[in-house]
Amino acid sequence: MMRLIGIIGSIVSLIWVIQSCSNQGVQGSNFSQVYGKKNVTITPDYLVYHHARDKSTLHFQFNSTQVLYARKDKSQPYQSKVKIHYEAYAVDNKKELVDSSSLMIYDTVEKKVTKLINGKIDLSLELGKKYYLRVFATDLNRNNTFEKLLMVDKVNESSAQFYLIRNKQDSAIFYNNYTIDRTPVIVQSEVNKGKKIFAYQYFRSFPIAAPPFAHPNHNSFNYQPDEKHEVAINEAGKFEYLLLDTGFVHFVIDTTQRKGLTVFGFENNYPKIKNVFGMVPPLRFISSNSEFDELNNSENTKKSVDLFWLSKAGDEDRGREVIKRYYNRVQDANDNFTSYVEGWKTDRGMVSIVYGTPKSVRVQRDEEIWYYGEETNSFSLQFTFVKVDNPFTQNDYKLIRATSYKSSWYRAVDIWRSGRAYWAQY
Repeated sequence: MMRLIGIIGSIVSLIWVIQSCSNQGVQGSNFSQVYGKKNVTITPDYLVYHHARDKSTLHFQFNSTQVLYARKDKSQPYQSKVKIHYEAYAVDNKKELVDSSSLMIYDTVEKKVTKLINGKIDLSLELGKKYYLRVFATDLNRNNTFEKLLMVDKVNESSAQFYLIRNKQDSAIFYNNYTIDRTPVIVQSEVNKGKKIFAYQYFRSFPIAAPPFAHPNHNSFNYQPDEKHEVAINEAGKFEYLLLDTGFVHFVIDTTQRKGLTVFGFENNYPKIKNVFGMVPPLRFISSNSEFDELNNSENTKKSVDLFWLSKAGDEDRGREVIKRYYNRVQDANDNFTSYVEGWKTDRGMVSIVYGTPKSVRVQRDEEIWYYGEETNSFSLQFTFVKVDNPFTQNDYKLIRATSYKSSWYRAVDIWRSGRAYWAQY
């Protein structure tokens, strides 16, 4: 099954855009809900596309199953009510609101059906700058809101957000920067129409995150591509390409720069954990070397995974509960932290899986600070992740490691290995 979205929702009434203002800003706000999603039902996918130097659009989609359809009485049709609101702040001044707007979405149906609901909002953002975009999706029938923080890069026409990818078969927008199939797509870039673009293909493997107290040695990345192709962008600003199911492809206009569009190929029904083979790798964080080798070399992987968890939990009911909690965190890590590797392999993925969702998250210019416990409590656990200048992704953050994390790490791992889900509380 392709990861690319292949279903278009029914016609949705996109009613009006309401201008609004806010002085809340980005600095000082708690973004822990972005990663936790606790008690949140509506979690749209978002995509920012700059289709001209002075024009940008926020595309979004969500599943109808995520919202409540209600009616006044049996004679009336069902109707959902969703509000999408955004606030744009300059990266160099997180309290300066540069643009904001809201869009009301009503979907009226006689019978409840499962479908994708799509929409878009125009953005007023200057060329040559970067922005934070706070996006709030509210199911008004439930009074339930989910917030997402997006980074908008409009520095120059080489950045990834000057490209829009659509499935060639049904023209559905490709909201994620990865696929699990060799997928034919149409890439759109009006600002680069008529230009040549180079597709660099890489087939590399990357290690998973080391424990927070370890200081691994990483080899520098060799930017020489394993394969290279030249493609022409036509006068309509489009070109066709067959995406990879493994490795990744990096599209660049200017070969003297590394900035461009990257799409990754992941396996095993990513980002979901749908089979036993996808369950083994994330166990590296809480398994011993011998246990992990046995899991990887087993002739019956399902039996080995079952025995691993049963040996920790002691009984099947407790085992099922801890399995559910562990792999829910793995999938959340994939949803939130996918970069040049699967989300669970990253530093933020590792910490979120083993320690749980932080109590609060503070966003600085090039870093995120996670707090487990009260921020003012000196005994609270704190992790700082620094943004990496990575030409392939804007979602690469590295943990500032310290030996002081050793005791909390082993305490967390020991609790998982005793058959209980761990959440750091201080």
